Amino acid sequence: MSPRERAGPGGGEQHGFVPPRRTLPRSFYRRPVVELGQALLGQVLVRRRHGVLCAGRIVETEVYGGEGVDDSAHSFRGPTPRCEVMFGAAGMSYVYMTQGALFCMNVSAQGDRAGKAVLLRAVEPLAGVEQMRARRRARLAEGPTRRRLQRGHEHELAQGPGRLCLAFDIDRQLNGLDLTDEQGPLFLVRGEAPGDIRWTPRVGLNPAAFSFRWRWRAFDAASDAVSKGRSAGARRWRRPWPEACPLRAD
Repeated sequence: MSPRERAGPGGGEQHGFVPPRRTLPRSFYRRPVVELGQALLGQVLVRRRHGVLCAGRIVETEVYGGEGVDDSAHSFRGPTPRCEVMFGAAGMSYVYMTQGALFCMNVSAQGDRAGKAVLLRAVEPLAGVEQMRARRRARLAEGPTRRRLQRGHEHELAQGPGRLCLAFDIDRQLNGLDLTDEQGPLFLVRGEAPGDIRWTPRVGLNPAAFSFRWRWRAFDAASDAVSKGRSAGARRWRRPWPEACPLRAD
């Protein structure tokens, strides 16, 4: 039975989700970073807090190619106190704060100490929907977004990396966690791969970066939970062929 089926109709309350007994193993993350960016689609992110589980199916990722390779990566110039997790073991959480005072979560890749990671951009909620809704609404002023979330619109709860971390209550305190530990507060379990995966350039990068146009954003074309930019050029790019990139996936 899939995680989606375990969640029950309407996909999403805590009592309906029973996570598999084992998390994704370390070997799952020890693969080329572009390959991991695709492999994470369909896997299930689980957050445990005060005995309550929130869970969601990953539907959008972005790949970051590491030291000396990808000038859009925090790790491009080598390890710093901020990004040192990217240079450690594969399958660890790298959480950082954006200029907008939101957090973003990455998963370290390969374990080759080259600073590679995959950003989780969007998740389709499966469990703990009301907890996610309460966290999102607590940060919103009265307006159309707050009213939409009050009426439903579960697909918007974790639609984008900042919203994802708000919904799952992920902050810098969860940086450096081992995502293979099923007893921990944050881990990943096996789900089902999407049937239609698309690739586009990443979102919100500096246009002056030489990696700006690399098509390293992957998403499930069938999911409504994918963040903005889902349709732009989506039909044209089905494989991650960046321009002039040493980490081509072909």
